[in-house]
Amino acid sequence: MNFLKISTAFILVAWVGSAAAQTNFSFVAAGDMRNYLHAKKTGERQFDGCCAAIKSAGAGEFMIVPGDADPMASVRAVIDENLGTNYLWYPVVGNHEIETSGDVKWAQAWAAQVPGLVRRGPPGAERTTYSFDFGNSHFIALNEYYDGKSDAVIKADVCEAALTWLEQDLAATKKPLIWIFGHKPIKSLPDMDSGRIRHGEDSLTTNPAHLERFRHLCEQYHVRAYLCGHTHDCSVEKVQGIWQADSGHARGAGDSGAPSTFLKFNVAGENASVDIYRADANGVNYTLKKTVALTP
Repeated sequence: MNFLKISTAFILVAWVGSAAAQTNFSFVAAGDMRNYLHAKKTGERQFDGCCAAIKSAGAGEFMIVPGDADPMASVRAVIDENLGTNYLWYPVVGNHEIETSGDVKWAQAWAAQVPGLVRRGPPGAERTTYSFDFGNSHFIALNEYYDGKSDAVIKADVCEAALTWLEQDLAATKKPLIWIFGHKPIKSLPDMDSGRIRHGEDSLTTNPAHLERFRHLCEQYHVRAYLCGHTHDCSVEKVQGIWQADSGHARGAGDSGAPSTFLKFNVAGENASVDIYRADANGVNYTLKKTVALTP
């Protein structure tokens, strides 16, 4: 079932009812499942297995997808099959989405009708950069493929226009917990289990001044964590004083270089932690590998 065809009114009622004043809730992050949705071999699973494991672990209130959910309509269909058509997700575009105009248009159409968005993005990225509130938390999705005019450029950056919008958005929220998510990491780190490192030189920007301003804003406004993907390698560590949670890949057996992963974030008042779930080599069985307390 196509998510964009679901009644917006129906989802809005469900969203408002669950979001009201919650200070104890959970949400999940999974990404980089691109083109690995259903296993083609007996005894293996891909993103479908990850969704089944998320359901078994308690799916939380919604899913954040830090990019490379290409093709977006097909990824959403797998979520529909396993987690239900009214299960909310909040995707942000990655480098592979911006290579396909259909994915960018799909993301724009999604943002035009999804409930609960607090603020649209800056001119040129109104529907691929956005923020929303849930319970005692404020969430910000950054399109790192925005150059101040177009929201589908090749080179990743958090440009001046995006940083100005981000600062305004951070200043406007009164929520005690703030989460930012985008596709690329602040710094690429090795996978916590396999030690593999991909895109070792990649970052959300190669501009030192932009990176410093982003880091400063995260510190100034006490951002609890930055959620990312791109590397396919999972890690949850502080980078330059900021908690960085890289969700790795959710391809199941589709990437043998590191275990398939999803992250489950738990909010309890102003305390937060993340459970790291990792799959076996076949992408079938996911187990809780580690819990990290996201201390301020």
